[in-house]
Amino acid sequence: MNTGIRWPLGLSTDTFLREYWQKKPLLIRNALNGFREAVTPDELAGLACEHGVESRLICKRGRKRWTVDYGPFDEGRFSTLPEKQWTLLVTEVNRHVPQAATLLDRFSFIPNWRVDDVMVSYAVPGGGVGPHVDSYDVFLLQGRGQRRWRYHLNRTSDVTFVNGLALRILSHFEPEADEVLGPGDMLYLPPGFAHDGVAVTECTTYSVGFRAPNRGELTAAFVRSFEDDRSLTDLYTDRDLREHDEPGELTEAARVRVRAMIRRIDLSDAAIDAAFAQFASMLKPGHVLDPPRKRVAGTEVKERLQKGVSLARSEECRFVFFPSGKRTINFYYGSNQERLSGAEARLARAVCRQRRLNAQTLGARDALSKEGLAAIARWINAGALSFVGR
Repeated sequence: MNTGIRWPLGLSTDTFLREYWQKKPLLIRNALNGFREAVTPDELAGLACEHGVESRLICKRGRKRWTVDYGPFDEGRFSTLPEKQWTLLVTEVNRHVPQAATLLDRFSFIPNWRVDDVMVSYAVPGGGVGPHVDSYDVFLLQGRGQRRWRYHLNRTSDVTFVNGLALRILSHFEPEADEVLGPGDMLYLPPGFAHDGVAVTECTTYSVGFRAPNRGELTAAFVRSFEDDRSLTDLYTDRDLREHDEPGELTEAARVRVRAMIRRIDLSDAAIDAAFAQFASMLKPGHVLDPPRKRVAGTEVKERLQKGVSLARSEECRFVFFPSGKRTINFYYGSNQERLSGAEARLARAVCRQRRLNAQTLGARDALSKEGLAAIARWINAGALSFVGR
């Protein structure tokens, strides 16, 4: 797969996944072919002033004193900041800036459901967030300027934090590597590897994060998959209830009934696969799909595709599928689930592969077929796709 990442000599995407992914850090000089910054510092500050955009302003006030403020910020706030030792971080920039969203396509060798977001930080000299450990995989891509990264080459064992701080800064941090990244350089870090990035000059950094859900999250997702079951055939029943002297006691009879109900839960592979797919594609809290005000028909889709108009995937949700037969797939996006075959299935696979689509990348024969046009219109009307111009 051509990802656009310029791996070090002797390395390929396959060898990276086999030897480094979730195992050890990797520094990649001049990592992305043709990389251009998605936002300027002024544009990033503008985003931090908007409601619905998650942002933080972190200032270092001494060796062990840090302050954290949360946006949205007043525009005048940035003019009052000192010349050194602060950083602005804006999360989910891919939701708000199309160029940041397309940056994620460079990492399409990692499954869609693992994508978290693109966070962009701007820092003045000395700015950073302190030595810390993340619970997710991250690619730290340097935009403008220079940032010094000190980090561990082995998984961090001491994860005690400084008391009394709003930030989870490590009490003890002895770096094993020390590198300065310039424009286009990138550092990959697996979960659990401590690191500390400090701006050498005024700079921006693009943190491309990939979530790693824990067992509790996956179990909770499976349990949630049963919450919508409103059938009256599997309610708790106690028709043999008798008068009891201890109203607070969970009687043996009640416990036996509940044990039986739990053990009747369908733990088939199909049920677990469906629950996993729902978890993998579900919207984050506060995210909603944005359908068009006027519903789109297949005829309009055909006309626009034939004129060269492109489609963009919504950054509010993830798009996943799994095969359910030789020619059928189960396709999930947000809270939507569809069982597809033929042209619809091929189109869904194309949608999962790329964030920007046109008649050629979708496959014109499928996209312009009757069932294909109906599927694309359905996804547009759900808010999963939208037209983005020529």
